[in-house]
Amino acid sequence: MLSQFKRLSLLVALMILTAALAACAPTTPVQPTQAPAATQAPAATQAPAATEVKAEAATQAPAPTDAPTTAPAATEATAPAAVSFAKDVQPILEQSCVKCHGGSDGKKGGLSLKTYDDLMQGGQDGKIVTPGDAANSPLVDAIVSGKMPKRASKLPQSAIDTISAWVAAGAPNN
Repeated sequence: MLSQFKRLSLLVALMILTAALAACAPTTPVQPTQAPAATQAPAATQAPAATEVKAEAATQAPAPTDAPTTAPAATEATAPAAVSFAKDVQPILEQSCVKCHGGSDGKKGGLSLKTYDDLMQGGQDGKIVTPGDAANSPLVDAIVSGKMPKRASKLPQSAIDTISAWVAAGAPNN
């Protein structure tokens, strides 16, 4: 098996060779039996240009030693940040849900959302969080559909995304 450096070197050499051969190719038809020049000219002028661009891009590519530096940055940019129950989820619940579910208006549906343990216990209808499965968690379904909070406007999408991400991450007590 070839090393990554050898593969890259071979690819660059192949692209340079292809560009050189394309530059030497005739731009007009040699044989009269070939298709009309109008259909061949774009193919002949387009192919070398594309090949030359690829060859230039390959020669301008970062050295193999730079590759490990750029790969983690892309991975880090796409990796979701960990959602904290205490810092991210609980404030949303306190602001939008606790008044009816564990606050001044009681425990509607036998459900309190005041603490992590209360939330995980569920209410009259059973558990409302399925750790690791946001799509099948009644809590996520209720806020996504707009059923909850009742008599209030739907939660902002950022709050819905935060709670969904927390449930999908396993609903940790963090």
